[in-house]
Amino acid sequence: MLAYRGWDEGRDDWQPLARYLSARLEGRPVRMVPVTLSSAALLIETGALDFLVTNPGHYLTLAKTYPMSVLATRARRLSDGSRSTSFGSTLVARRGTGLDSFAALKGARVAAVSPRGFGGFQTVWFEAREQGIDLLTAPSETIFLGFPMDRIANAVLAGEADIGILRSGLLERLAADGIIDLAALEVLDPGASYTHADAVSTRLYPEWPFLALARTDPALVNAVALALLQSRASGLRDVWRAPVSYLAAERLLAAYGAETAAGSAPAARIPLLVWITMAASLAGIAALMLWLRRAGVAQAAPPAPAQAAEVDLTRRERQILHLVSRGLSSKEIAARLGVSPKTVEFHRSNLLRKFDVRSAAQLISVAGEQARPEGETGQT
Repeated sequence: MLAYRGWDEGRDDWQPLARYLSARLEGRPVRMVPVTLSSAALLIETGALDFLVTNPGHYLTLAKTYPMSVLATRARRLSDGSRSTSFGSTLVARRGTGLDSFAALKGARVAAVSPRGFGGFQTVWFEAREQGIDLLTAPSETIFLGFPMDRIANAVLAGEADIGILRSGLLERLAADGIIDLAALEVLDPGASYTHADAVSTRLYPEWPFLALARTDPALVNAVALALLQSRASGLRDVWRAPVSYLAAERLLAAYGAETAAGSAPAARIPLLVWITMAASLAGIAALMLWLRRAGVAQAAPPAPAQAAEVDLTRRERQILHLVSRGLSSKEIAARLGVSPKTVEFHRSNLLRKFDVRSAAQLISVAGEQARPEGETGQT
């Protein structure tokens, strides 16, 4: 499951569902594995996951590469005790600052999860665009804090950001847990949805899907799907209902993809703490994969890697391979090398073909020493 509040909170939130499914599967162990926006693809590729629970944007992005099906949509419990299969995003600012609408985004310091965050960035980008505001360029600074999302509320309260972007429901949850004082924060455009009990600043989108990966045993998929759809009387905080349409999320992602492909990018800052957390997360994934191997959990065999020593690369390909291994996007690589993003994509495609892999994660894995640093200028 996507641990948007961090690994510890993720385990606490999802363990009741694991126990419920294990009981319905006649005692078959169900292990909840926290994932991030970055780690999920690697775990899928190594066969470490059978199912995935994540936000709709993450699901639709992963589904372009990894076949998966929606078994059910979450009906999340709201602050008034009702349940909903929809959610949105909440913009918050410190009370008394006078920031009360989307217009306040202009020139503000905005804290968000990531440019890839669905409820943590993209939904607000779309809503702002409808009001004639470009969230990619309008703020004076966009601070990407990653997970846990709780950091964003804390950053606003501490004065480190003027406005924070949260997924709906988190604000009320933080207040209920005694982590924040609701009176200290103000919601921007709180009346975006009068039918939703939680504070929402945007239109609503379908709630998180429960996904089955294509490699998962069909009999297990059917058993889990049945258990999810019968969860109404389970006593769980959140229950599951028949899948809803994710068309609204698809349209948002298409619009966002077209905009970012055109070259817009937020004036972003990623704090040192986030880099440290990302490194710790990668170490945690490695430890998890080692534990899975030792525990005898079956994994799909990854494609046989090409022999790095036999792959002939141009100097530019080596430069791009090195920057890919450092996690840079095509736009960031293009800016670093002084070339166009199309040139980077051309060389990236050549690298995937030469190493006979399908993704950047596989490329980094098989390239080995050929991903070592090299000069970042030269002929295209």
